[in-house]
Amino acid sequence: MKSIELAKEIAAAMSLRMPGTVGKIAQKMRYIEAKASKFTQGGVIRPIPVGQFERVKAIGISTVSNWLPAFGGVLYGVAALRQDVIVSGNQVVSNFQDSRVEVNDTNYLETKQRLAWREYILAYDLLSEIFNETETPDIIFVDMPLLVPRGAQSGMLENEEIRLEWNELMQAMNHFWERNSARIFPADRKGPILVSVSTRYFGALLNAIKEKGGNASSEKLEPEIIELIVQEWRKLQEVGILRILRGLLRAGKRTGMYYYDSLGEEVMRAEPKSVATYGLIGLHLQVGIKTPIWQLETLGNRENGQWTSEDVDRMCSLIAYLTLYDNPKVTPLPLWYAQKLVRMPKVVLVNYYKETLRLLREQTVDAAWLEGTDILESDDTSQGEAL
Repeated sequence: MKSIELAKEIAAAMSLRMPGTVGKIAQKMRYIEAKASKFTQGGVIRPIPVGQFERVKAIGISTVSNWLPAFGGVLYGVAALRQDVIVSGNQVVSNFQDSRVEVNDTNYLETKQRLAWREYILAYDLLSEIFNETETPDIIFVDMPLLVPRGAQSGMLENEEIRLEWNELMQAMNHFWERNSARIFPADRKGPILVSVSTRYFGALLNAIKEKGGNASSEKLEPEIIELIVQEWRKLQEVGILRILRGLLRAGKRTGMYYYDSLGEEVMRAEPKSVATYGLIGLHLQVGIKTPIWQLETLGNRENGQWTSEDVDRMCSLIAYLTLYDNPKVTPLPLWYAQKLVRMPKVVLVNYYKETLRLLREQTVDAAWLEGTDILESDDTSQGEAL
């Protein structure tokens, strides 16, 4: 048997397969280019108009968490930071910062999900504070989904500790939405826009159109593009929904908006149900040549919370206005500040662990609890009065 080195085998396989791979990719790219004009004319891809804004007050909220195994469980730290900016012309004329921090211990059960819950609680605490103020902003950015998605929920709610934490989260979120959903755009046409910026659900608009047709969006979609998506769905899947989206979106472009309830039951299983039932909308956009494709998520439904194309254009042009640099790591200005400044370094948890360990070794905590018991025990005159 002849020995063949792996490196040579890899080189040979690459040489043989590369022409076919290039041909397949080129064929898919040609398909996207051939259909690009139809997607644009049909309303799936739209330009972001250049907006003129004299003064904009915007707020970004970002969260972070970290954890450390200790004492048979977990020491965790969670931080949420709010960054306000007021932009006039091309200058930041004012800024403000607020934050929330929690450091504690817990057990190992579903640590990832429960840390996400703590981030939500701190973020919603900051959101509630914003709506308690006299002047509300034009737009509020968060870097987490507005609702708790299925993947961040728990399958162990029979555990009392986990159930209590989940109930605390639902209480905090429901309290915020019950008090403030009517004050947020579009329910309040003069209210602030609350928008989540992430990189999820690529190709969601195409899936929504395939399932619901023209009812997938409040924006006008031409019958020809709906028919194309439905009839050529298998071809679109072969080419790749993500590849199509990346191929069609360019700097200064966005997709049409879509209703979340057009995406299926899995998306609608987000909590709390009160807001999921009210409705969410989403869309994707690319502000600059180097900026990522962002998914925007905000409140909206088919009845009293309907968005017009002009509303969506205004929101997107406002986001473009607040995105000052064309960079792969950039986000709208207040959110970028918040993401840069929010921190929960592991060294904080290490120091917390060391100090906790020192107090345990010195029995300082026990001594504090036991302080004064010797006086009570030596007092023979005690008649058992309530202390």
